[in-house]
Amino acid sequence: MKRLLFAPLVCLLALQACDSQPAATVVVYVPADFEERALDWLPQSGLDVTVVAGDSAVLTERVIDKQDAPRADVLVTSGVVDIWRAADEGALRPLGDAAMARIPVALRDPDDAWAAIDSRPLLIVHTGDMPDLAVTTYADLGSPQLKDLLCLTTSSLPANRALLGWLVADLGVKPAERVVRRWIYNLAAPPFASDAELVAALDSGVCRIGIVAAVPDLASWTSLAPAPTYYDIRAVGVTRHARNPEAGQQLVDWMLAEAELPELPGPTDRNIGVAGLRGEDARLLAERAGYR
Repeated sequence: MKRLLFAPLVCLLALQACDSQPAATVVVYVPADFEERALDWLPQSGLDVTVVAGDSAVLTERVIDKQDAPRADVLVTSGVVDIWRAADEGALRPLGDAAMARIPVALRDPDDAWAAIDSRPLLIVHTGDMPDLAVTTYADLGSPQLKDLLCLTTSSLPANRALLGWLVADLGVKPAERVVRRWIYNLAAPPFASDAELVAALDSGVCRIGIVAAVPDLASWTSLAPAPTYYDIRAVGVTRHARNPEAGQQLVDWMLAEAELPELPGPTDRNIGVAGLRGEDARLLAERAGYR
């Protein structure tokens, strides 16, 4: 008799416990410069989200080595080099077709491991008092006429890692290295830590031309998009060893549906993965050329 009464009671308690449990939490690793946006944006998905922020390359390495704690369900990177490396190392699982439907082919992995949630062109900006400026490509910034006039941001920034990857892909390692060495020769100051610092240097007259991935106020500057114009992305993927892969996929589907992707500069048939593929070549090139 006790057993007969006890068994239904256990079942009832189990059902109540299950009903009271919260939905699975999605752990999302994001770069530090995206943390504020993630904390504001991702909860709008209706999912229970935990955001872990840090250096994009460091977080990516932790996911690849399975050293991430708490275990990441979703990885957001600040550039294509990190997300491409995560996919190449088998640390991401394929995304569903629904998630990829609205993403241009140029902004997603050919094997559907990741996709862009935004993109940004790498523009050349300069003060308006350079009427004889003959710059139509990034390589032109190595021209002797720009000696002591050029400013760059550090090569460790994700956008510059993509820039160098594009150069290697288009020109080859040695020619790209020669271009970068000429840039270094033309520098008016050591590379800056951020676009904001570079813009401040332009404002103060330290230099008169530079490359930026984000321009706070274009009204003060003349900008041009070289031919071809290179660009970088912020990208997202579901991790291979996710604790909650279904919820992670649901969040990524929502992110890609909500993402505002600007029109790409230049031809859209050039997949951004080209820059990611050349990421290690670009890093070594920067070391050899003295581009810090």
